[in-house]
Amino acid sequence: MVCHLASCTKDVDFTGNQSDPLLVVNGLQQAGHPASLRVEKSVFFLDDQPDRRVKDVEVDLYVNGSFKESLQVRDSLIMEQYYIWTEQGEILKERIRYAFNYCEGQYAIGEGDQLRFEVRSSEFDNATAEVTVPQAPQVISFDTVRVEASHNEYELKLRFALKLDDPVGSDYYNLYPQGGLSGFTSTDPVFTDQVVEDVEDIFGEHEYYGRGQYNMFSDRFFEGSEYSVTMEAYWYVGEDYDYYEPFTLEVTCLDANFYQYLRSYRAYSNSDPESLIGMFTEPVQVYSNVDNAIGIVGAQSQPVRVSIDLSQNRK
Repeated sequence: MVCHLASCTKDVDFTGNQSDPLLVVNGLQQAGHPASLRVEKSVFFLDDQPDRRVKDVEVDLYVNGSFKESLQVRDSLIMEQYYIWTEQGEILKERIRYAFNYCEGQYAIGEGDQLRFEVRSSEFDNATAEVTVPQAPQVISFDTVRVEASHNEYELKLRFALKLDDPVGSDYYNLYPQGGLSGFTSTDPVFTDQVVEDVEDIFGEHEYYGRGQYNMFSDRFFEGSEYSVTMEAYWYVGEDYDYYEPFTLEVTCLDANFYQYLRSYRAYSNSDPESLIGMFTEPVQVYSNVDNAIGIVGAQSQPVRVSIDLSQNRK
């Protein structure tokens, strides 16, 4: 028996009201670097308009309550190239894929600085955002706890610990794997703060961190005391056991605004109704800390770089 299935499609014009654009202000302030912001306007979700620049943008930076500088504003154009065929042959063309206002200062912000940004333009009401730059984390040690052979003779299974001296008060940490490390696993309870990212996480079968993402956690389990965060990783040593690249982490502290934004953004990403996870979730509002606009102005400390030298494990 042969069964034929047919379907039809119908284009339905959108007849709702298109919302007015909003001012969008984003920027991650890093200790030791000049302050910077990205300023643009929101667009309707059915609109593919790439030019999101705002007219007559001005941004003033205040540090610890006093005016510090006006940020330099320039157009930032992200271009894309494409080819078209003509009678004369192939011609390379270029067009704007994305355009926004990029604002940058000269003052190198310091840890502990209280920053306030005032954003003005001829298109929107004035907007403000405030953030305090956190202090660098107090790392006591970063050591190997155990080294084992793995199922692959050219790999080592490492268990290691990062020991922190946490100050009193709410603090938020972030780990950036470096030195060729693609990721690590952990059953440490601090990582329960991370938002579920895939189906394996739901059933507790997936605890993999470090794939270029933010590996953040709060100090709610150890506020004001010393704590050792434990992790595991497989480390490739090479066929001749002569190649050992140091295992390295960059440890930073995040401010509460950036931490809340990252957590809410992850939750938002997982609320897509077309995904297996999203069909069971409510829509999520992404965290914003900009008054009279939307966006996130966060801050991050200077990184503390720590390494483990595995050369002593040569055969």
